[in-house]
Amino acid sequence: MANQDAALRFTLPDDQRAAAADSFARSGVLRVPNLFASDVADALYQHFDSELEWSRTISQAETAFDLSPQAIAAMDFGTDQELLTRIHKTATDGFQFLFDSVIVSDVAAERKARGLLLDRVVEALNHPDSLDTFRAITGVPEIRVADGQATRYLPGHFLTSHDDGIDGEGRVAAYVISLTKDWRPDWGGLLQFHSASGDVPLALKPCFNAISMFRVPQEHSVSYVAPFAAAPRYSITGWVRR
Repeated sequence: MANQDAALRFTLPDDQRAAAADSFARSGVLRVPNLFASDVADALYQHFDSELEWSRTISQAETAFDLSPQAIAAMDFGTDQELLTRIHKTATDGFQFLFDSVIVSDVAAERKARGLLLDRVVEALNHPDSLDTFRAITGVPEIRVADGQATRYLPGHFLTSHDDGIDGEGRVAAYVISLTKDWRPDWGGLLQFHSASGDVPLALKPCFNAISMFRVPQEHSVSYVAPFAAAPRYSITGWVRR
């Protein structure tokens, strides 16, 4: 990919930026298609599909813990089912999630030292050009940083309802860079936005090469991925923060 790091930035022409800002101001949710050039998007898909080492991320007592690829491989069926039972029990009436992830450091020097294509995307989202785009869309000039991680949802994975609001984190908006090909909505994995009454007036299907943003706090979830889903749900997720 020629001039690859510049090609990973989030920028929009002035007219599209103004339209995106207007849409975000009205609804608090935005999706921008065709985020990257096609060769860049394809390279990212290959990176996710064959190069990353995924850990399993689970909520436990209001914090997250990760199971390494080695720990996942070493689990026998009984242990795996016991863990799944505990996860489902928590999800019944509380906050819980189950998905695979690759964490990206918040420290620029550590991102550059590891040097994965994933790290370079998050680095590019922290470039002044990308941060200016986030500021223009959200109308928040105090945005100073974007964090991120890779996520992979497989059959049985989910994220229960929450609003992303954490005191002291300075979160302005969440973003989801969707890198999922040929997804069917009946496979689940939908990014769902909840009304005060508990209805779901909007749900975004996983797609390929698009960025979605939504205002924080805002109640949302990722619906349960069906056992018959035939592909992983890939994305880069994070927040832009003051």
